[in-house]
Amino acid sequence: MGERACPVIGVAGGIGAGKSTISGIFKRMGAVIIDADAIAHHVLESPETAAAIEREFGPAVLEGSKVSRRALSDVVFSDRGELDKINAIIHPAVTAECNRIMEKSRKDPRCRAVVVDAPLLFEAGLERLCDAVVFVEAAEPVRLERLAASRGWDRQELKRREKFQDSLISKRKRADYIIDNNGSLEDAATQAGEIWKAVVRS
Repeated sequence: MGERACPVIGVAGGIGAGKSTISGIFKRMGAVIIDADAIAHHVLESPETAAAIEREFGPAVLEGSKVSRRALSDVVFSDRGELDKINAIIHPAVTAECNRIMEKSRKDPRCRAVVVDAPLLFEAGLERLCDAVVFVEAAEPVRLERLAASRGWDRQELKRREKFQDSLISKRKRADYIIDNNGSLEDAATQAGEIWKAVVRS
C-alpha cells in the first residue's frame, strides 16, 4: 500500500468527529483533498438534479428553481425510504466526480496522496475507491459541543441524522487506521503523521 504512487485515503467518522480537520492536516502534508460534501452540494445546485428531485419529491422541496436543502433534509431524515431515493439521485454523480479527480491526480507525478473526505464514505460505497480508510473517533459529548458551535445542533438533531447512517462501531471496524480526535489538534496531527508515513510513499 505504501509503495503505490498517489494512494487514496478515505476519511470516515461520526458527525462532528473532525473529519475535515484531519483532512486539512493531510492537505498540509501534501494531499489533494476531495470534499464529497461540497461536491454533493454542487450536484444539488444543478438544474438536472433539481428537476429529478422535483419529480421524486414534488415542488415543496424547492425554493424557486433551486433545491431547498432545509426542506429536503426535513423530508429525507424522517424516513429511510425517502433518504434512499435522494441518495439514488445524488450518489452516482458524486462518485463519478470523485473518480474524475482521483484519475486526474494520479496522472500528476507530483501527487503524493488523495484524501476523500466523505460523511457517507461507506454508505456511498466510496471506500471501494480507497487504498486505506482512516476512522476519526470522538466521544459524543465532544462531538455535540462542536456541532452546537458550528451548526447549532442539539443531541436530538444529532441522533436524528445518525440513525440513517451506518453505526460508528461498524465504520470503526471497517477502517484500517483510527485517529483519536478527543484531544488537541497537535495530538491529532501526530497521529495523522504516523498514518501518512505508513501509507504514502516517501
